Amino acid sequence: MIRLILPEHQSPYFYAAAEEWLVRNYDRKENLIFFYVNQPCVVIGKNQCIWREVNASYIHDESKIIVRRVSGGGTVYHDSGNLCFGFISPFEEFKVNNYKYFNEPLVAALRKMNIAVNYSTRNDLLLHGKKVSGNAQFTNRKNIMSHGTLLFNADLASLRQALKANSYKIETKAVASVRSEVKNLSDVFSGSFDEFRKGVESNIQIVETMYLTKAQLAEINSLMVEKYATKEWLVGKSPKTVIQTELASWEINNGIFELIDSGNYKSEISQLNGTLFDAAAIKAKMSILGFSIDIQQEITSLLFQ
Repeated sequence: MIRLILPEHQSPYFYAAAEEWLVRNYDRKENLIFFYVNQPCVVIGKNQCIWREVNASYIHDESKIIVRRVSGGGTVYHDSGNLCFGFISPFEEFKVNNYKYFNEPLVAALRKMNIAVNYSTRNDLLLHGKKVSGNAQFTNRKNIMSHGTLLFNADLASLRQALKANSYKIETKAVASVRSEVKNLSDVFSGSFDEFRKGVESNIQIVETMYLTKAQLAEINSLMVEKYATKEWLVGKSPKTVIQTELASWEINNGIFELIDSGNYKSEISQLNGTLFDAAAIKAKMSILGFSIDIQQEITSLLFQ
C-alpha cells in the first residue's frame, strides 16, 4: 500500500477535487491510501437532490459549506471529529461495490486498537449495530476510488440538524440517502482524535509515501475553482425537483427556478423564472429588477425559509 500525504487544512472543495483528480491521473499498480480532515460541511452524492438531503436552513446559510462529490451514495456530515479516507486502485471488475476488499486494512487497524467494527449488509462499518463509517465509490474504468469516513468525535447534534428533514413536500427521482443511527468511535477509544488517527495510520502497512507536486496541486486547485466550488455543480447537478409548500410550488430543473403556482406575489416571482435556484442568485436578480425591500423579504421568506 502506498500512502499519499495530502496538504492539511484545505477547503472541502479542494479535497473533493483531489479525489476526482487522483482517480483520473493515478498511474501506479499498487493501491493508494490517503487521509484528510475537513472543516464542518455536508457532502452529498453526485446524483442526489440537495433540497431533499439537506435542511433548508443549512442550504441557504451562506456561512455553511455543502459539497457535491464525484461518487454516488448518500449524504454525510464532515467536521474536525471525522477522519476521511480514500483508496485509489487500478480498475478491476471484482472491485466494484466490493467495500470489504478496500476496507479490510482499516478494519484490521481498528481491531488492533480494540475497536471491533463489523461490516453491514450495505457499504457501512458498524460498531454495536450503529453506523461509524459510510462509504461510496467512483470509477472511470482506469482507476476505482473507494472512500468514506470514520466518525470519531463528530458533532452529532450538528450532523442531525444539517440533515434534518424539511417540512415542504418534494418530488424527485434523485437517489435518496438511507438514514442510519450513528455512533462516535470515541465512545470506545479513550484517546484524542490525533491519537486515534495516528493509531489507524500506523497499523496499516505502508511500503512507500508520496506527495503531490506543485504542478499537480495546481491542477487540483483549477478543478476545485472551475467545478467543485461552483453553484452550477452543486445546485445544477440536482435532478429535476418539484417543491411544494402551503403557499407556493415551483420546479427546479438543472438548478433553474420555474414558478408553478403562488397566491402571493405571483407576478413578481414569475419574473425570477430562469434564475439559478440559489438564495444569493435570487436576491441579486430581485435587486436588478428593482423589487422593494419589503417584497424582497417576503419572497425570500417564501422560497428560502
